[in-house]
Amino acid sequence: MKHRFIPMLAALALTSVHALAADAATSYSPPVVTHAPNAAPGAAQEKAARKAAHNAAKAADRKLAANVRKAMTKKGDVRMANVVVLAKSGVVTLTGTVPEATQIAAAQQHAQDVEGVSQVVNRLTVRTPGN
Repeated sequence: MKHRFIPMLAALALTSVHALAADAATSYSPPVVTHAPNAAPGAAQEKAARKAAHNAAKAADRKLAANVRKAMTKKGDVRMANVVVLAKSGVVTLTGTVPEATQIAAAQQHAQDVEGVSQVVNRLTVRTPGN
């Protein structure tokens, strides 16, 4: 009985392996290409130009924010310890806290006076005692 069972088991194993191999060979599908592998030569130049313009805009925004911080610090009537200045395309956003309400208006005016600022979004608040 054992001798008959082993050849049947071997035949079954070979048949299963052959079926799996055939299934694997027919079920393969190549990966789907979602981008043009041979894009036009101008596309790379356009991408590089967009990246350069984006980097230049970010550098200009950082410089504008630094100029606003410098102007506010130079005047000395706004305590800058808890003030964050952000700039994007000429729009300057002031966030944080100041010790006195008069500093909110002063910060707004100082930011508006800096060359290159088109708009000031003032989100400064007066710091409450204990904070």
